[in-house]
Parts: sequence; structure tokens; C-alpha cells
Amino acid sequence: MASGGEIPGMAPEKGEAIPPGRSMSVEQQLLDKGAGIIQSLEPVNQMRQHICTFALYGHDLSRQIETHHYVTRINQDFLQCAVYDTDEYHGHLIGTIMNFNNRK
Repeated sequence: MASGGEIPGMAPEKGEAIPPGRSMSVEQQLLDKGAGIIQSLEPVNQMRQHICTFALYGHDLSRQIETHHYVTRINQDFLQCAVYDTDEYHGHLIGTIMNFNNRK
């Protein structure tokens, strides 16, 4: 068990602050373990591609961020993407994208 306000499994990168909030309680840790055993992550497991891109802020084109798209291909013309700010374990979901081709 972590002490001193550390969050188990959430070691921040050098110079990165831990998000505000309380440490995980033992009860929550048990619930998470139980959910991991009982629940399916089948939709997440369908993500078969990883695409790394750079995105520009619309209001400030001098700023760019690295984005990581985890892609599920539904069919030839339709993609779904979960977009994260990093491909590290501590990545944050920053968006979702649905791409489709409307060619006829």
C-alpha cells in the first residue's frame, strides 16, 4: 500500500504533478479487481491500430501536441478512434473521432 499520498500504479513522470484527489481506498481497489474479473473489455480489445500524429490548436497554430489514436475499423469505410495525449500508461483520453467515407 502506498504511503505519503502516493497513488498506487500512478507514478508521475519527472516533473509531472499527480492529479488532485484522494488515494484509492481498499474498497475501490477491490471493486476494480472484481470488475476486471467479471466485465469484458471486448470493445476496447477491438482496437487494432495505433496512429501517432501531431495536432495544432485551432486558435494558436504555433502550438502543437502529440496525439495517439487507437483505431477500431468497423468496415472499409468507417473507423472509430479513441485519442490519447500519450501512449504511456498514464495517458489521458482527450477525444474521440469517427471517420467515414461517404463516397458512392
